[in-house]
Amino acid sequence: MKQRRRRKKKYVRQKIYVFSGMLVFFALVALIIPLRPKESAVEKRTLAKFPKPTLETVWNGEFFESMNTWYADTFPFRDWLISKNMKLRSAYGVQKTQIYGSMQASTGDAKETEKKEETKAEPEEEKQDKTMKDGTKQREIAQIQEQFGAIYLAEDTAFSLFGFSQDVTDDYIAAVNSLAGKVDEEEVKVYDMVVPISSGVYLDTKLQKELGSNDQKEAVQYIYDHLDDKVTTVDVFATLENHNDEYLYFRSDHHWTALGAYYAYCEFMEIQDMKPTPIDSYETMTFDNFLGTMYSYCNQAPALGNNPDTVTAYIPLATNDMQFLDKNGTTMDYNVITDVSGWNSASKYNCFIGSDQPLAWIHNPKKSDGSSCLVVKESYGNAFVPFLVDHYEYVYVVDYRFYPNGLVDLINEKEIKNVLFLNNVMATSTDTLIPSLTALVGN
Repeated sequence: MKQRRRRKKKYVRQKIYVFSGMLVFFALVALIIPLRPKESAVEKRTLAKFPKPTLETVWNGEFFESMNTWYADTFPFRDWLISKNMKLRSAYGVQKTQIYGSMQASTGDAKETEKKEETKAEPEEEKQDKTMKDGTKQREIAQIQEQFGAIYLAEDTAFSLFGFSQDVTDDYIAAVNSLAGKVDEEEVKVYDMVVPISSGVYLDTKLQKELGSNDQKEAVQYIYDHLDDKVTTVDVFATLENHNDEYLYFRSDHHWTALGAYYAYCEFMEIQDMKPTPIDSYETMTFDNFLGTMYSYCNQAPALGNNPDTVTAYIPLATNDMQFLDKNGTTMDYNVITDVSGWNSASKYNCFIGSDQPLAWIHNPKKSDGSSCLVVKESYGNAFVPFLVDHYEYVYVVDYRFYPNGLVDLINEKEIKNVLFLNNVMATSTDTLIPSLTALVGN
């Protein structure tokens, strides 16, 4: 009996030693700087950097908190470990529906958020203009992450839930109205298109309400009702609903597909009395194995990972050549539709117009009538822009999150005839995005 107890104690001690050794080993591996990732391909963001200690931050504990964040955020093999953890958790039982995040965290009252995050979200230096060598002033640009709200995961499809903020939406309306008031109504036509996100098109109204998601149709109508008469609205809600049995939105990403953008483009063409290009006239590029923003937001949920999306892009008939001004101020030659088949699975949506650049322009060599259109957008506009190429001599694209100059000056300089504001409905209620649009119009 005593011998059995000794063997048992010895076995327990061995397990403790092995477990402790493993903890020490992994802790030491985690401290090896070369192994620590600097970026997350899945989350498409730069990971936390090792903080610089100062007397103040060491004294108040901020340095140690930042170091803890760095240690956890850049742990070696981080993305792989998160993926394995989610697969292990999914083995506990069948979970057909889940909610990730909270509505209040990402879609709460804008003014209250500004009070709480004033120093973090908008540092003083980002509010000030900078003077260039030629005497012109440019806005300081902050890197703004898009927000998705809470995520409803239903089997193999993720849906963003919409939270309406009247204060922020009113600022969006004021920005569009302001631009319309600053240009000659006879010379420049201003349009506004607010695109519903997937939950508003695919989920029935009752379920949206039960999930705490606000009514997107009411939000879009609120915007259109308050826009100036000088602004022509492009309502695409009914069109997308009429095609909601088709692949209009990605399951693992918050964007619409190029097919969804095509139906919206047809509505825009109808308003302009122009004939849309038949969809079967385009050559296409197809990119499989796309796992987008929702996949990372849902901690790499196996339900999404096992059923990746496919990105189909339609190549303009007139030209596939374009140029853009990148965030460093360098002019780049690029393609309207780029082959991204060799890119990682999180980056397939970047096949459209070089992704989110401050300013891009496309010259159609088959037209010489001076026609032009400017699209003022966030990333939802990327899949839409290629369809415009065949209809204008010049198509210009401004991402208001990153363009440092004034919109009116660009319109006057390029003699732009049509301006289309294109935003998904979530963006119009996001308090970190709309101030950039307001500043762009105000300059």
